[in-house]
Amino acid sequence: MSRRQKQHILVYSSTGLVLALLIGIMSQRHQDRKIDGLNIDVKEQEGVYFTDDLEVTALMIEDDPSEIFGAPMRELNPKELEHRVETNPFVKEAQVFRDLKGQLKVEVEQSKPLARVFTNGKSDLYIDTDGRILPVNAKYTARVPLLETDFEFGWNENLQESAYGTKILDLLSFIDKDDFWRAQIAHLLIKKDGEIVLLPQVTKQMIEFGKPENFQEKFSKLMTFYKEILPKKGWNHYERVNLKFKDQIICE
Repeated sequence: MSRRQKQHILVYSSTGLVLALLIGIMSQRHQDRKIDGLNIDVKEQEGVYFTDDLEVTALMIEDDPSEIFGAPMRELNPKELEHRVETNPFVKEAQVFRDLKGQLKVEVEQSKPLARVFTNGKSDLYIDTDGRILPVNAKYTARVPLLETDFEFGWNENLQESAYGTKILDLLSFIDKDDFWRAQIAHLLIKKDGEIVLLPQVTKQMIEFGKPENFQEKFSKLMTFYKEILPKKGWNHYERVNLKFKDQIICE
């Protein structure tokens, strides 16, 4: 190895040590710097906020504000703080970290309701995009389809507790992802035999959907009914539409 190569290696090594030292010092200062504020960002959910800055702050500080405000970063556990915020059922995910201004940054993603469950004699519930069963929020009402069952609602925490519940979640997700069906389907009734009846927002027909399967085919037939049959017969000419049978639309 030449003398010049040795000099280059020595320079690079020295530079690396200096950079590592500087990074260590900056990291140490970052950890020692005290938190002087909270910066909370609750992501809106289609114009609706099921939680707000005050609720998130209350969950963060619990009963002792000094646990956060004025505390050095090294004494905080971001994962623990995230867990506190996520105890709110309408919080899907929380991320806690420190920004460059010395404030604690809290980013909150809200749960998105897909349906409101009507339970006879009991408090209503929401079902979110992950199938979670959520309480109704007194602050806001989500404009989502109403889900009703001919039997006692048997899911405790999530629709995906059963194979049938997973199919119901898939159906709700299918409706939600389509702008037309999301606006048109107002009510889903689950009968005791597991078949589903849809009640539309605009027209008066009862739509016999059958079991929660073959969504694409059944909604394609329903669209044909709206586009080709109703304009000829009149929007309220039929009282019932049956989509249960393959390649058939039965109108009564």
